[in-house]
Amino acid sequence: MKNLLTECQNLSQFFHRFVIKAPGKFIDKPVLKIDRLGRKETLSFGQLAEKAQEFAMHLILKREVQPGDKIAILGKNRADWDIAFWGTILIGAIPVLIDPERKVRAVKNRLSQTEAKILIMADDYQNEESRQHLKKSAKTQTIEMTAYEKPGPINSILKTYQNKIRTDDTAVILCTSGTTGDPREVELTHRNLIYNLQGALETVKIGPKDKLGHILPPHHAFGLTVGKLLPLRVGATNIYTNKYHQITEFIKKEKITIFVAVPAFFTLLARKMEEELSRKKEKNWFIKLLDYFFPKIMGKMIIRKQGWQSLRFFVSGAAAVPKWVLPVFWKRGLKLQEGYGTTENSPVYGFNTNPKKLGSVGRPIPTLLVKIVDNEILLGGPCIMKGYYRNPEATQKVIEVDEKEMRWLYTGDLGYLDKDGYLFITGRKKYIIVLPGGKNVNPELVESALSQAEFVKEILVVPAYDSEGQETVKAIVFPNLDQIEAKNSPEELKELVWQNIKECQQKNQELSLFERVSSKEFLEIRTEEFAKTSTGKIKREVYLPK
Repeated sequence: MKNLLTECQNLSQFFHRFVIKAPGKFIDKPVLKIDRLGRKETLSFGQLAEKAQEFAMHLILKREVQPGDKIAILGKNRADWDIAFWGTILIGAIPVLIDPERKVRAVKNRLSQTEAKILIMADDYQNEESRQHLKKSAKTQTIEMTAYEKPGPINSILKTYQNKIRTDDTAVILCTSGTTGDPREVELTHRNLIYNLQGALETVKIGPKDKLGHILPPHHAFGLTVGKLLPLRVGATNIYTNKYHQITEFIKKEKITIFVAVPAFFTLLARKMEEELSRKKEKNWFIKLLDYFFPKIMGKMIIRKQGWQSLRFFVSGAAAVPKWVLPVFWKRGLKLQEGYGTTENSPVYGFNTNPKKLGSVGRPIPTLLVKIVDNEILLGGPCIMKGYYRNPEATQKVIEVDEKEMRWLYTGDLGYLDKDGYLFITGRKKYIIVLPGGKNVNPELVESALSQAEFVKEILVVPAYDSEGQETVKAIVFPNLDQIEAKNSPEELKELVWQNIKECQQKNQELSLFERVSSKEFLEIRTEEFAKTSTGKIKREVYLPK
């Protein structure tokens, strides 16, 4: 495969090279399939090339868009989203990617902060009242994602616009929480994304025969780079679903070769796998011996039963995978590659493909550097963001330029590198719980350990305060109600979960005494799932003590 960096200086050239001028055999091949609740659609390479260019011409001729103008895109994963995104990219305008889960006021703030000239809004954003309110009150033009006036034949004007785009121009603005947890608008340049994509291509083996299935939203950095750019470059098919309870069947039906999801999915899958095998082992001694001595044979039986013969490997991103989950897959020959990255590094750091290094997120991609300073992870190189839009103070807090003009990002994540250069993440700097004696507790480590408890479906560990006002460890649990009798009262339910957690803590070999939940007083039971981001991560800030 040719080096992407020598072929493309910006994403407009990237699209021309790998979509508009793609080999003839790709014209009718699906580049995108959507299998959402209430929406199924397919877009070929040829259709994407034609419709993106049409939309680009509409922006130029009907909306008078110029290179550098900000165009906000508000919608869920759908074919129109890709058309709007690439049409904007083709003329050197800057897509501002907004989470469609955000309410009207938050969207208006993003539009104002980024100075967006146009809002491209999907007809399934929130509800009709919200859409009308945005149209009337937003100080931007609004285009409905499904409707725009098509111009005449595409002409050389697009080439003129493409030539105006410089490598270090801002390519996209992603609206994120940033490394500080406060709302930020991250500016990524064409150089950032192309270098990150090149590094990812050298790490993840993917080709035109692959079908990349995922649940990643397109406005998220991981969803954009891995879910959109990566398969486009190699002629693979990108297949999205949000039917979370039907994913095992989805992988079989679509003959998925690579499936990308968040840790919550793999935790649930690992638990179901272990529970089913446990029941079989109780009834059949041969299954017990087979899984103990020849677990990879057992894995092949699982793959055959699920109809996953096409599946090559899983990829997990957006958060840490609980440590007990990884061996459940790897020992049976199911490759679960744990990844890491931040929006600010465009966003891929790397993936661990080495079963001897489980718990690591691997070595950095070839276009990224890593080092540890005072236990904090710093990432450096051409993938590091331009900065937070119109916020130089916030940018200066996380970006440092060394004497060699290398840009370094202070990620806020804690970790270490082993002797082989594999990165292990130990926690998030700002979430560390400091106990009275000065001991530090990493809540994500405790969550990873206690997620193995049978009655725990979701768990969040946060600081709490004892009767003397000193910080301690508290667990908030959404129980695995499928494993508990429904007739239990709230008090009985809490007691069952507490006894289950106590047993899990006693058996766990990783948690020190001071890292454990000390009493039932510091256990809170939820009756509904936690609030989550669009990538499936629990919104930790919502549950932290005020």
